[in-house]
Amino acid sequence: MPTPFPGMDPYLESPVRWGGVHLRLIVEVSSQLNRVLPKGFSAEIDQYVRIEEEEGDEEYYSKINPDIFIPDSPTFTKQKSGSTTALLEAPTLETILMPGPVVKHRRLLIQSNDGKRILTAIEILSPSNKSTGKDREAYLAKRSEYFAGGTNLVEIDLLRAGNRLPFGTPHPPATDYYILVSAADKRPKTSIWAFSVRQSIPNFAIPLSSELDDVPLDLRNCINTIYEDGRYSEKIDYSKPATPPLNQPDAEWASALFTNHSK
Repeated sequence: MPTPFPGMDPYLESPVRWGGVHLRLIVEVSSQLNRVLPKGFSAEIDQYVRIEEEEGDEEYYSKINPDIFIPDSPTFTKQKSGSTTALLEAPTLETILMPGPVVKHRRLLIQSNDGKRILTAIEILSPSNKSTGKDREAYLAKRSEYFAGGTNLVEIDLLRAGNRLPFGTPHPPATDYYILVSAADKRPKTSIWAFSVRQSIPNFAIPLSSELDDVPLDLRNCINTIYEDGRYSEKIDYSKPATPPLNQPDAEWASALFTNHSK
């Protein structure tokens, strides 16, 4: 059965649930797009990583050579006696500086099948993109690269919590969710759909290039699919408040929605 909400289900935003929802949604959006993309192009799941470094260590890490390093020291020798090999112990034991945690990010790239031409990047935001810190800074830097370059950007924010990413002018209305579509050939103009938990998710088109027609994306259908495939109706207790909580008017509206849905 589909989610009882007309658009985004706020119960899917729970921190204990969002990781799986995020991954399922990326896979489902990819599958839907691959059914309608023109021949020669496909939506691929791309993962890039960032190593969180301790403050002041950036220069050190940039100089590390990843190859095997053998310091100037006495030559290692082997002595064989029958089947036994005697090894010379290392003359020095040191503590090497280890890199910080590896932060993984997943996005969708619409590209040529040979991978040589990238048309569009689709980013589904995570909580770390909307929280103050290095992860947000890294994403904003990548966002700026999209805007400055020739890659279309589709940015989907289905999280009520956190700080909104910066917009231009005029600002879109303050609401729960938004979809941003920045077509490279229309910049600096950018299309934004803002919608609340009470509204349906708008259908919109994914830009490709000037010689290729845009392709539609039914994000609401993607939500319904992952809701059913993930069996979230069995995991979510709608009698309890959502996390993060809805405001009072929306909570009262949702309570009436559940009552009507269960009849």
